[in-house]
Amino acid sequence: MPRYVDCPPEFASLFREAENIITPLFWDFKRAPEEGSITISSERYVIYRGDSMATALRQQLESVLGPGAGVAIYQIGKATGAADAKYYFKKTGIQDPALRLAMGPVAFALGGYANVKILPESTPAPNEDFLLVYDHPNSYEAEAYIQAGLPVNKPIDFLNAGYSAGWCSEAFDLKLEAKEITCKAMGDPQCRFVMAPCSRLRARVKEIKAKYSL
Repeated sequence: MPRYVDCPPEFASLFREAENIITPLFWDFKRAPEEGSITISSERYVIYRGDSMATALRQQLESVLGPGAGVAIYQIGKATGAADAKYYFKKTGIQDPALRLAMGPVAFALGGYANVKILPESTPAPNEDFLLVYDHPNSYEAEAYIQAGLPVNKPIDFLNAGYSAGWCSEAFDLKLEAKEITCKAMGDPQCRFVMAPCSRLRARVKEIKAKYSL
């Protein structure tokens, strides 16, 4: 089985291949504090604390945008995921959409966002039938809220959801959106997401909620 992604057996070889492609890139890590820089495979990176990005950023945006803060964070995540996907696809030369998608959860885990569990309902087809149902068992966003003891009454993993939607949209050249339907920060047993083409997302969410009696 893959090291960083929990998936149904039929996807195991795909994710192992993705790990073999992505992992060496992250091991090329160089810290040069005298220059104020961190690079991974010669690419500049910046480190933020999880709590700063999860709770502090959202609270600041809520003071300006109100209820629209979650949407703004989702869009930041989506832009980041799409940009990272383009970078890694170009760097590795991978063209296969399925392998491109599989590289996403590996980069996601290595980047510290969360690890990923792909559920068996997933059918990552390159058309309107695309469906990805997945958990983030160790989401940095939910963890920050739990550790801070901040009460929430709705899912809060907006950046995680956006990042995965942005990456997968680039992988399959589809307009995909993701929605979190359960969240550990709310007391749920897992952070679960549904991803589908925008035109079918609402119906897919309803379908998965019914399947799991949510």
